[in-house]
Amino acid sequence: MENLSLLYPGGYSEEKRAFYRMKNYDFVKELQLESLIILVKDGYRGMTDLKLRDFFSTDGEVLRYRLDIVEDILKNREWYDVFCKAVPVIRNVSDMSRAMGGEFSIESALGSIRFLEMYIEIVDLFAENILVLETGSKGLRALQDKVREVAEGEEYRNLKRELAKEETNFGLVKSITLGVNLDETLHVQEAGIVSVNMERFHQGTVMDKLLKKTGKESMSYITPLFSINKGLHIGDAKAVETSTRSALNTIFARTIRSFGPAVQKYFSLNTSWLVQILDDIRFLTAGVKFILDMEEKGFFFCKPEVALMDEKRCNLAEVYNPVLAVKEVEKTVVSNSFSYDEKGRFYLVTGPNHGGKSIFAYSIGMAQALFQLGLFVPARRACISPVTGIFTHFPVSDENNYGKGRLESECARLGKIMEVLEDTDILLMDESFASTSGMEAEYIASEVLSNIGVIGCGGIFVTHIHDLTQKLEEYNHYPGNKGKIDNLVAQMENKEGGIRSYKVERTTPDGLSYARDIAARYGLLCRLPGYADRDKME
Repeated sequence: MENLSLLYPGGYSEEKRAFYRMKNYDFVKELQLESLIILVKDGYRGMTDLKLRDFFSTDGEVLRYRLDIVEDILKNREWYDVFCKAVPVIRNVSDMSRAMGGEFSIESALGSIRFLEMYIEIVDLFAENILVLETGSKGLRALQDKVREVAEGEEYRNLKRELAKEETNFGLVKSITLGVNLDETLHVQEAGIVSVNMERFHQGTVMDKLLKKTGKESMSYITPLFSINKGLHIGDAKAVETSTRSALNTIFARTIRSFGPAVQKYFSLNTSWLVQILDDIRFLTAGVKFILDMEEKGFFFCKPEVALMDEKRCNLAEVYNPVLAVKEVEKTVVSNSFSYDEKGRFYLVTGPNHGGKSIFAYSIGMAQALFQLGLFVPARRACISPVTGIFTHFPVSDENNYGKGRLESECARLGKIMEVLEDTDILLMDESFASTSGMEAEYIASEVLSNIGVIGCGGIFVTHIHDLTQKLEEYNHYPGNKGKIDNLVAQMENKEGGIRSYKVERTTPDGLSYARDIAARYGLLCRLPGYADRDKME
């Protein structure tokens, strides 16, 4: 069987993985994705820490493969539960596989056999739980086939029979009984093992002594427990340790030597497929946990339809910002709809301050990013094309300007983006050029928008420069234009009271109305005779 993967279709090469990587990853931090998909750090164990950026793909085939797996896991929670149980066991197998290098010896073989016991533990965990589960995804069916192939194989059954024998079942050894001879000064002279026990010793009590429960068959000490290293002279402690190891080697030598070839064979071959899918399972459980946690809070997700990249689609019904939901910033998170069409490939988003414009822009970026991880997205319905890059131009603090003025720094950052921006990318801009005067901001923004139209990329520009919204004809008829620009407006729920609804609609804005709505809310409208009538006429 070819290498098993839960993230890539069968036969998917490393070269293809590299070819279908994203062009940039700054958006991971800008969109706060790592606060949603939390990958546990395991660097302290000697393992590579997972990075979210390594799991993005621009290949629709890969995304469909993952989405089918995620759908199966969400439909049947047992998949998720088994994977959560499997991660620590496979991690231990991986840890031991790195530690079991070097020449074969009795001591290393003891560890190898424990390694095989863990291998049996994880195979049985899968065999007893996932083989009976229904699945429609190719990835999980491949896992079932692999587990069935291993668990029902004669080789595996023979291994279980051998390890089930008491003399080789080292994982059950919990304690040993030592016989120690002392010299005239009561120092340890020699020691040997009296018995190997399948239960631990424990500290006895006064009642145990009174009731005579500390006889020959008892596992209770007649003295308090104490650490060998702390309770014995360093020489005595070393003597006990050396004698114990020597005795264990003597007892198990015959068994180990006869069992050695099987240990080495399984050690090198039969556990590799588990280690290969460990990171896949770690990523999938992190992604599914995020979705399950959100659904428990009452939020909805959907499996997006994967469109071709050339179709350049991003149709989202009732999309919302999951970061607000996770952080519980708002009791009710407002959702909106969004789509590209022949009249709108890039959108100017205007509206009142704190009206939800930036939140809306972030929600579009998050939906696209989660989609390109192969996960469900925060929307009722979605049909999305993969993009090659997700670029962001969001406000940054002055300390990141490196000696440049804020405007110059903004232009420098955006200039680098424009150099590599293509029609298969999206660009999210939030209040760009807000640091300069209205005239300068409008001039620079107009040039940028004309270029965006020529490039034909998708995206959003949240802006306070309302004059831009009246110049769409100019941008859309610029020579070489490939992508139309249109308007979206954050609405007021109660215009007279200036109350925001956070709803975004596709309409032509009236910049003056925003100021009028805010003025009305705070009682700043002029009350001169005839003003109210004039306002109604407008």
